[in-house]
Amino acid sequence: MAIVIVLVLSTILQFSPNRVFALTEARADNTRVVAKPGDKVHFNIWLNYTASQPLSSITYSLEVRNLPIDWISHIWYQIQTPTTSMKQDIRGLTVSNYITYRKVEQLDLEIEVPNTAKPGHYSFWFLAVGKEIPNEAVILEFSIDVEELKRELKLSCLYPNLTVEREGTAKFTIVLSNTGETDELANLSAEAPEGWRVVFKGQTSSVFGVYIPKGQATELQVEVALPEGVAAGTYGIRVCANSSDQVANSTLQLKVAVVKAGSVERMVSTLYPEVSVEAGRTMYFPITIRNTAESSSTFHLSTISAPEGWTLSFRTEPSELLSVSSVFLEAGESATLYLEAAPPATVAIGTYEFTVKVTSEEGMSEYLTTKAQVTGSYEVTLDLETLYARARAGESSTISATVRNTGQTRLTNVTLEVSPPEGWQVIQTPNYIDILAPGERGTITLVIKPPKDAEVGDYMVGVKCISDRAKSTQLLLRVNVQSPSVTLWMIGILSIVVAAILIVAVYVKFARKS
Repeated sequence: MAIVIVLVLSTILQFSPNRVFALTEARADNTRVVAKPGDKVHFNIWLNYTASQPLSSITYSLEVRNLPIDWISHIWYQIQTPTTSMKQDIRGLTVSNYITYRKVEQLDLEIEVPNTAKPGHYSFWFLAVGKEIPNEAVILEFSIDVEELKRELKLSCLYPNLTVEREGTAKFTIVLSNTGETDELANLSAEAPEGWRVVFKGQTSSVFGVYIPKGQATELQVEVALPEGVAAGTYGIRVCANSSDQVANSTLQLKVAVVKAGSVERMVSTLYPEVSVEAGRTMYFPITIRNTAESSSTFHLSTISAPEGWTLSFRTEPSELLSVSSVFLEAGESATLYLEAAPPATVAIGTYEFTVKVTSEEGMSEYLTTKAQVTGSYEVTLDLETLYARARAGESSTISATVRNTGQTRLTNVTLEVSPPEGWQVIQTPNYIDILAPGERGTITLVIKPPKDAEVGDYMVGVKCISDRAKSTQLLLRVNVQSPSVTLWMIGILSIVVAAILIVAVYVKFARKS
């Protein structure tokens, strides 16, 4: 009833809702925030009782009104003692205005936005009503704008295209990532040609759904069993991951190239016989080994030729630390390994070949040649002889800059991009370095001149190296501008003194004649 009276009086008297009566003051640092479902929102409130008459202290009943029914509020108060400090959820508070105990009380209003909250604008009130003086009260209005949570699933595969011979099985490794802001239960499905069988496997067993916390990813195996007698050709398989409510979903297209049995009876093949990478990067070639015999066998792998300085190894996955040198296969079975080719640190631009040998337990051997096209990598760095310089207003200061080509390919038209304060002059010599070979250094001189009317103080000058293919990070040069040199001041003073002497001499001469 007291709250209703306060609201009616505040409307009739047109008082501010933040301060209904003069004896109580209340304020908040912010009254409107943006949140998402599941968030906890905090508002800081300061409560002050300013009167000493008729009461020197008053006890307030604290509550939150107009909050949605499934939202939760807490009014936290920090309790300080000589030995402890703790927060307590309160619904009442005594505020004193004794001279020796006068204090502005601080409260922390916490609102828990439920996970089921719908996007929209929500307003509510914080009320503090005096028990001793019911008409002594304050009302603060707060609001929360609830935004929709981002929900997103993403399927990816490092090698989405595989080759299979005979009635074999294609095995893909896929990654399902949850890049959204909520945990997801993803249902898995696949669309494949008639008669094909697609199975999703986790670490130990087959799965058709996976729980993924927000910001995390999981690795799955997709096994595609071909029907007997399938015709040679390329077939598409569509893999899908959908959240339980169909809001977040992702699809991934996989391809299986089926080679007609008996047409090409090779033990070893690769889907990517030639790749192109930047200098310094490790490359991977997926190699499929097939047992074309009628019985099981062990196949041994080795490298016959490789460029000098390159390191070659076979791995079951690109990210696998352990390398392998042999694989056991049943009759008609195939397996995919990855040839890892790591270049030396000083690899040059060009084309490189690698020859792999696969030998069966029965002594049959086959060779596979792959190629790597190494392209250029562009990188330039900048060093200044100092990051702090001094200059006088109207006078020049010289700074030396060193640029270096740290990439694998030559750079052309290398210059400096300078960002001085307005009115400053900057001259660089030379304007451009025409060619800078890999590992080569170059020097550019900067002449920086502040204007004559520049005020004394520190100024920042941005310097960056740029070329036709690369640019460096920007360095900040601090220039301390000092007053003009003493010589100029002395010349000015002497000029004034000489002029004064001449005027006096002329005056004396003419005074005598008169």
